[in-house]
Amino acid sequence: MTDLNLRSALRARTTQSHEELDRAVGHFADLATYGKFTRDTYLFRRAVEASFVTAPAGWEIDPIAALTAQDLADLELDVPSSTDVAPAITTPAQRLGVAYVLEGSSLGARMLVREALKLGLREDFGARHLARQAGDHERWRRFMAELDATSASHDEVIAAAEATFRFALSIYAKAAHERA
Repeated sequence: MTDLNLRSALRARTTQSHEELDRAVGHFADLATYGKFTRDTYLFRRAVEASFVTAPAGWEIDPIAALTAQDLADLELDVPSSTDVAPAITTPAQRLGVAYVLEGSSLGARMLVREALKLGLREDFGARHLARQAGDHERWRRFMAELDATSASHDEVIAAAEATFRFALSIYAKAAHERA
């Protein structure tokens, strides 16, 4: 497999999990569903961002868990506690795989921030985390260049991305099931 094929392999091997996660996240038509989405995002990001603290050096993520907690406060919702622990990141390849999911979520955030604005939220009130994710339009390109340049095990990158999608799905799908 060549470096250029890592992008295609990541997309192909994580498509099913990515689509399941998109369905679980869904869309928000009101502040109540947006609040649940923000709660789940906080739980996911807090756990995953914590795993980066002890991870080997590599691509630096843009943490948003604290912004998500501020958004919850704006919505007058409690910041949830959880014992969820994200999969460990012990290698540079795993770090890239997890980052693939986090960086890719910024693409979805561009659409979701527009939905949040329609609910009366703003980049400085209730939608900080989405605005931050959606703000840097070049970040995804820089990350793709990092993937292209890696000599890390492609199978390990892909396995970590898949594990991260599944971890996210465990949080968002549980909440979607509770809403049903």
